[in-house]
Amino acid sequence: MLGTAGHVDHGKTALVQLLTGCNTDTLPEERARGLTIDLGFAPCRLADRRVVGVVDVPGHVDFVRNMVAGAHGIDVVILVIAADDGVMPQTREHLHILTLMGLQRGVVVLTKTDLVDDVRRACVLEDIGRLARGTFLESAPVCPVSNVTGDGYGAFFDTLNALVDACGDRDCRGRFRVWVADPFASRGFGTVVTGIPSSGVVRPGDELALAPGGHQGRVRRLEVYGEDAAEGRAGECVALNLPDLDLAEVRRGAVLGPPEAFVPVTMAEAELRLLDSVAGRIKDNAEVHLHVGTASVLARVALLERGEIAAGEQQMAQLRFAEPLALIPGDRYVVRAGLSGVGQGTLTTLGGGRVLGIGNLRLRRRRPWTLATLGARLAALDDPAAWCANTLKESGRILEAGELAHAGNHLAAEVRALLETLQTQGIAVAAPDGGWVHRDVLEGVKARVVEAVRAYHAANPQRLGIDAGSLLPAASGNPVLLRLALDSMVRCGPLQRRGERLAIAGWKPEVASAEEQVASTVEVALRQAGVTAPTIASLAAELHLPLARIEAAVTLLVERGIAVRLGEDLIVHQTAAGTAQQIALRLFARGPSFSTMDFRDALGVSRKYAVPLLDHLDRIRFTTRNGNIRTPGTGAREAMKTPIEGGSEE
Repeated sequence: MLGTAGHVDHGKTALVQLLTGCNTDTLPEERARGLTIDLGFAPCRLADRRVVGVVDVPGHVDFVRNMVAGAHGIDVVILVIAADDGVMPQTREHLHILTLMGLQRGVVVLTKTDLVDDVRRACVLEDIGRLARGTFLESAPVCPVSNVTGDGYGAFFDTLNALVDACGDRDCRGRFRVWVADPFASRGFGTVVTGIPSSGVVRPGDELALAPGGHQGRVRRLEVYGEDAAEGRAGECVALNLPDLDLAEVRRGAVLGPPEAFVPVTMAEAELRLLDSVAGRIKDNAEVHLHVGTASVLARVALLERGEIAAGEQQMAQLRFAEPLALIPGDRYVVRAGLSGVGQGTLTTLGGGRVLGIGNLRLRRRRPWTLATLGARLAALDDPAAWCANTLKESGRILEAGELAHAGNHLAAEVRALLETLQTQGIAVAAPDGGWVHRDVLEGVKARVVEAVRAYHAANPQRLGIDAGSLLPAASGNPVLLRLALDSMVRCGPLQRRGERLAIAGWKPEVASAEEQVASTVEVALRQAGVTAPTIASLAAELHLPLARIEAAVTLLVERGIAVRLGEDLIVHQTAAGTAQQIALRLFARGPSFSTMDFRDALGVSRKYAVPLLDHLDRIRFTTRNGNIRTPGTGAREAMKTPIEGGSEE
């Protein structure tokens, strides 16, 4: 896309007509006043027969908001300066706006050369050099052209072709997104929306939704540069026929994209830079006119670093809008306000920047963590892989590829490719259930786990280790993240598993000899009891020992994997629990399921002992219960792949 810029009555529209053969002043008021008021679009055929779009913008100070709406989608600017007037206020303001919008390429056209002599022309050329110094147009070609005689047009056209060749193709990754530029009704077709897509691809049949508003419609047909097309791509001038949309629902400044892809917000985090030319200072919570895409709204600027900002300075800010906008990170914006005080008098451009995040939560000022977070986002903004990694890190949790795609306006397939690259670099770690976590987040969980385990050892020197459930706070309550961290720590150190307990590798509990003696006595009693599980109380009575000492001994045996709790009070030796598993496997060898009575009879005990053992098998997923019937669980299915101990029933 090409776009004009420059002061009013400097010949922008006449130059576009020379270039395209089209008069882009189509409104009756524009033709009556001889003044461009709104955006004009026209196709331009280059020397190699390629077609590019041209956006003609108004130059009058009263219509700068329309100029900004046209500038958001262009790749090459044609800055027009009349030789008789020279550099004028809107020349400077338009150049400021283009710089804030991130433009990198352009050409300066000196028009009305037929009205001045060589001395005047040379003087204006010197002014142009001073204007462009330090801007993206500093090395741009300057082409004198007469829109009346056509003198110099050939050289200008050749220069324009070379600039377009240098641009390369626009990146079309991400979800389709277009800021509405001009909605209108076409007889026989219904609502038509024009604009320059900022990302993605659109095709006939695609379902699109307005944001804000949420109204949906299907693309019946589309045009690119005024011609029927099978698809429209980012950076092209498209017209979308959406007959399902009521024209009254569509307005400039809304966004069209896939349903639920873009959520309107009333606040956004951003970097803000004031122009060097701004007089005075902008104070915290100042009211401004904010321009982004084709939208223009009133907003408040909450300064997050200092109470005010002066010319040439930059700081993080939160933009708070008077009405919702469908923004994404990376959007460029411009703020304008009055010369005689913010929000008053004639508006002028103050500065702008880029959106770093969206949300509806007011940020508190001067918070180091907030500023560091926004700084990291800014550093990653132009690198999709870095943005993906930073989003993972900032979340502090496991994210699905779809969540990452939504956060950065990418397609899920694009994000998956980025994650695979980050995985090979050791930055992203795949979670067992399909999500992803940043390496630093996982390392943070590991560090907190080690700290928690060491603290447990210090407080409980006689215990074998800590149960995994007690470590959930170290993973912010996320069991999947905890499991991922624990598996890695057990596999590579520094943890070891002791039955159902976790301990620092090499940890040895400090158990008194008297306690070891009681534990040995209890183990013998449990082994003798077999599957007829005793209670802690009955063990205490049988062994003539205090209940507390029996409880301590049982806890020690359970932690060592020697005993198994069937409930609050019932305890069996681990060999008895193994016997119950073998009985279940033999019953499954006879048929696909068995009843409680089948298990009771095969075990040769009463329901009093059979049911707690079955409940234990259910808990460890060895069996699966359905009423009074058990079927193989995960553990049984795995065990059935190997021969059953003791041979077959035959």
